[in-house]
Amino acid sequence: MPDNEDDIFGVSEDLVPPAVIKSAGISEVDFDSLLSPPLKLHEDLKNGCGGQLWPAGMVLSKYMLRKHKDDLSGKEMWVCSMNSDGRYGLN
Repeated sequence: MPDNEDDIFGVSEDLVPPAVIKSAGISEVDFDSLLSPPLKLHEDLKNGCGGQLWPAGMVLSKYMLRKHKDDLSGKEMWVCSMNSDGRYGLN
């Protein structure tokens, strides 16, 4: 039986440490030099984990830049994101 009633799985923080809370800020990402100039990102996690760049988004972006860079050149990009509460937003 776990020591803490909230710890239903009995997994120690030594095995899976808590995630580091990132502070709000603006960063630049060039997707391993695939994008020039770099994309400026404003990440803010004050309302949960939804206000950040997710690894799956990085993978998809790198794929699109590697395979479809010429097709995307000169195009506008609309970003549709899903909030942590399941609502969508168009940025």
